[in-house]
Amino acid sequence: MADRGALNLSLPIDTDFYCELASCRDSFTEVFEHVIPRGEGYGFRVEAGHTFRLTTMERGEALDLCIYNADDVTERYASGTQIAVEGGAIGRFTRIWGTPPRSRPLCTCIAETIRHRGNAHHMREHIAHAAHCNPHHWLLYTGTHPRTCYDNLREGLAMLGLGQRHIHDNVNLFWKTAIDSCTGHYVFEPSDAEDGDCIEFYAELPLLVSISLCPYGDGSVEPDGWAEAEVPVFPLKLELFDTRVAPRAWSG
Repeated sequence: MADRGALNLSLPIDTDFYCELASCRDSFTEVFEHVIPRGEGYGFRVEAGHTFRLTTMERGEALDLCIYNADDVTERYASGTQIAVEGGAIGRFTRIWGTPPRSRPLCTCIAETIRHRGNAHHMREHIAHAAHCNPHHWLLYTGTHPRTCYDNLREGLAMLGLGQRHIHDNVNLFWKTAIDSCTGHYVFEPSDAEDGDCIEFYAELPLLVSISLCPYGDGSVEPDGWAEAEVPVFPLKLELFDTRVAPRAWSG
């Protein structure tokens, strides 16, 4: 019996389709590869039926992703729908949902390789309920304007011909966190990801993606120490693959 008050829409997903797709990953044709330098932003396009694979280099690195329908950027990632349908965590077979009026999956996670370690707060990498720090917050709380994920996302969007007004509350990958049930505050710790761990998404429609490699690392330094400490940050490998498998029409 479900817990009273729990919301889980449990919209059907054809796991057999994605299992078969994932089992063929070694036969995908690579069409693009790029190493994103540590602490920077990048923008890229993914064709429908292709995948984008994000692989850690050296260690885990917190990522912010903004995701859009390439043919209509008003359709983009919808965090509220994401949490209501899939929950707050992202893993294998998690769909990434877009905004109304279409309210459909933009992409689907087909692989994730981290060996997750247990912890008291049930923290996990890859969360749906977050966003990015920005210059306005830094000026408000510290009086300074360092480089932020907002700046990186803006840089990635510029590569795609889009402006900063398109930035939205985003997916956070390789960011190990949870919301404390008593205080409502974020709690976090360093990522469990190791060199070579990856997460991979299958594009259900053509996508534009802006990505930020967080200038403040993987959670190993508390935010209060970001301005003074030498924060470890790491590069990331981006790969795009042609699966030669067409997305199925959305019937939701």
